[in-house]
Amino acid sequence: MPIPPQTQILPRTTAKERVYQTLRQWIINGTLQPRERLNDVELARYFSVSRTPVREALQLLSEKKLVQIVPSSGTYVAPIDDQDMAHVYQLLVALQSLALELCIRTITPEQLERLEELNEHFSRCCAAGTPEQASEADYQFHQYLCGLSGNPYLLSFSEQLELQACRNENRFFQEDAQSAQSYQNHRSILEALRAGDLEGAKAELKKNWDVSLRWMLDNPSKAEN
Repeated sequence: MPIPPQTQILPRTTAKERVYQTLRQWIINGTLQPRERLNDVELARYFSVSRTPVREALQLLSEKKLVQIVPSSGTYVAPIDDQDMAHVYQLLVALQSLALELCIRTITPEQLERLEELNEHFSRCCAAGTPEQASEADYQFHQYLCGLSGNPYLLSFSEQLELQACRNENRFFQEDAQSAQSYQNHRSILEALRAGDLEGAKAELKKNWDVSLRWMLDNPSKAEN
């Protein structure tokens, strides 16, 4: 199991959460590849903790559908399944369209300016950063938008879905043309919000997520490599 060479000393009170957060990030950014086996003994040694917090972290990752626990076989990084990812994108569009509906009458110039700043930060990450940084900046843009809904459940559910989508988004943003398209989609969403055009904003949001989904479906080998 290829994991970074250095060890990490973790406070026991936060061991499960720290192990969970680190493994989750490794799965999302591709350090741990789809279908790769996870060895709890090796992970416990790496993090300098007992096997209990590692197993608890793996169980949490299983609940998030990021790992698969197979009885009598082992624990594996979950594959990126096209159909499952299509369901994720479908729900992201629905939830974030609702966020637009809830915020369009109350959004302030300051909030619109903040969204524009986040989109420009996204553009800089695409130009000079890694695909992982671009994906994180894209995540920040969409989560800020969801936060404007004022609905904490919508924000939480969107966060969980974007965790799944990030596994594809990190690969998607390896291509400059895709990054430029997403930046323009974000700008179009902002223009529609400024104009009070709810249907236009929803259409641009759907286009934004549909581009990522179509890329994955058109490039199945890239989704797993």
